[in-house]
Order: sequence, then C-alpha cells, then structure tokens
Amino acid sequence: EYSPDEPLGETFTPSLFIGSQNQHLYALDPVTGDKKWEFFADGSIYSSPVVVKDWVFVTCEDGRILKLDAKHGTLLNTYFLGGQIQATPTADGDYLYVGDGSNNMYAWDIVADTLEWTAPVGAGVFSSAVIFDTMVIFGCDDGQVYSLDKEDGASIWTFDPGTGGPFVSSPAIVDTFVYIGGTDGRIYKFNVFNQNIEWQYQTGGPILSSPVVVGGNCIFGSNDGNLYCIDVIAGLPRWDPLPLMERVTSSPYFYNQTIYIGSYDFNMYAVNVIDGTVRWRTTSKGLIKSSPIVYNDKLYFGSYDKYLYCVDPATGNVDWKQNINGLIECSPAVDKLDGRPIYTSTISGNSPY
Repeated sequence: EYSPDEPLGETFTPSLFIGSQNQHLYALDPVTGDKKWEFFADGSIYSSPVVVKDWVFVTCEDGRILKLDAKHGTLLNTYFLGGQIQATPTADGDYLYVGDGSNNMYAWDIVADTLEWTAPVGAGVFSSAVIFDTMVIFGCDDGQVYSLDKEDGASIWTFDPGTGGPFVSSPAIVDTFVYIGGTDGRIYKFNVFNQNIEWQYQTGGPILSSPVVVGGNCIFGSNDGNLYCIDVIAGLPRWDPLPLMERVTSSPYFYNQTIYIGSYDFNMYAVNVIDGTVRWRTTSKGLIKSSPIVYNDKLYFGSYDKYLYCVDPATGNVDWKQNINGLIECSPAVDKLDGRPIYTSTISGNSPY
C-alpha cells in the first residue's frame, strides 16, 4: 500500500506589481526583485495596478482593464471602456471606479464582471477618484471637480474654480475638506459639502502631483520644480519651497516623518517633513514620473531608465534594481495577500493618504 499521490499545496508570498510602456505587467518578489511572472497586456501601462481580493487589475492606454489572477498572472476577464485610460482605478468593496478619455466615469462590479453604471462628464478623466462616504470624487479635464453617487453615478455636485485649467491631480480628502492641484498652478482646499473654497495657493507651474495631507501639512510637487508644504489651516507655506531642479509630476509618499518624491532631474528625494531639508537623494539614469511607495520598510519606485528600484528609506542605498525593459510611468503596488488595495502610491485613490 502506498500513500495517495496528491500534489503539494502551493505556497504564496507577497508580490510587487509594476508595468511599463513595454506593455507587460510584472510580479516581483519585493525582497529580492526576482520575477515571479509576467503578463503581456498588449498595450502601454501608465496607471498603477490595483489589487482587490485575489485579483490584480491593470489598465491599458487603449481603453481596456485586465482582470488577472494575482498569484499566477493568468487573464480572467477584460473590461472595455470607451477611451484612453491613464488614471489609476479606485476600488471600493466589490466595485472598481475609473474614468477615461471619452468623457465618462465608470463603475464596474468586479465580482459579477458587469458594468454597473456609466456617468458622462464634461471632458476626459485622468484623475484617480477618491471615495468619501457615498461619493466618488475626481478631477476632470474640463476644469471641474466632480462628485457622483457611487451607487448609480448620479451627479451630486461640481466644484468649478473658474480658471478652466484641467485637473489631473488626484484629490486628497481629510475630515470634510478636499485638497487638489490644478494645471492652473493652484492647490485648492474646499469644503466637501458646500464646495466653499477655504484657501488656494498659487505655484509657478501646473500641478500634476497628487497631494499628501498629514500632520496639518498639505504636501505636493509642481511643474515649477519645487516641493511645497502648505499649512492646512492658514494656507501658507510651512517652509520655503524646496527646489528639486526640474519639474515634479511624481506624487509624494509619507513615511516615518519623511516625504519621498521623484523629479525629472533623475533623483528620488527624501525630505524632512518638519523643516523641508533633504535627508538624501538617490540618482537614477532617467527622469522619475513614477510615484514611490514604502512597504515593509523598503522604498520602491520606477524610472525612465527602465529600472524598478528598491532602496533603504533611511539611507537611500539601493538594495536591488530590476530591469523592466520599458519606460516606467506606472507606480508600483503590493499584494500583501490580504486582498486590500491600499498598498499603493499617493497617485491612487486607494492610497492611505
């Protein structure tokens, strides 16, 4: 008599996901950078992957959302939108919310794999949405911020500062206030219930970077090449704008009293949140549009030099870098095996900030 010849159970560990303009999504070991699997998406990937339950969702610029098995990288389904996708989808419960270049915001039921609703807006949507109570809030290329009912897509309100500048930055919501940057060079704080502007702060260039709001500070980058820290009550700088040598479209990430942010000057910076001094900078060989993320005391970011970097957040020393074989605008995301979509960068509406 012999024991049953049954296969051994599979063992899974956390995965780090990254995509690029080479049209592939990669799952890497976050400790070593070794590749677990890769998937050919057949389209450039600009937005961050989103992990929900046992799935990872990745968008292609041509208007498709791919639903993959997060552990094996196999395609499970494809959602077709009407236009170009560059915004990172936002997950909430069993639904995925994302806008596209065809002037629509969509809600997909990711369990039933059905389109829940489509809501037309005034222009393309390249801002990632944030969920607040029953509202889906996002910026739009028509120069307005929209709030839709997350159940049926009905319009609740719009915020229009009157400048006409598109909103590409993703909003941050703290307490009952929305913070969002505009291509008119202003960062706005307004009330989520009555849309009254609390303050606005003018920078010297368009703001594509999504703000982080922590400890009474609103922190963001601008295309004028500066990193800003604005007091959330007064609407005035906490410290002088920090010059980062080139434009900043990367969104900051806050960890351990430090702000991490990339720049077109090829550097990833670590900045003391208290006084705005630079703790370190790590230089890549390409501009950095990718927004960083910290997971398990490691900092991850992509560069136009086609490498994904893992560095020590305390020192900036590179632990490893992996060649992705494509320009990286996409920001990394982590599957911690708990099915939660929050392990992502600030450019995503699922960010903890």
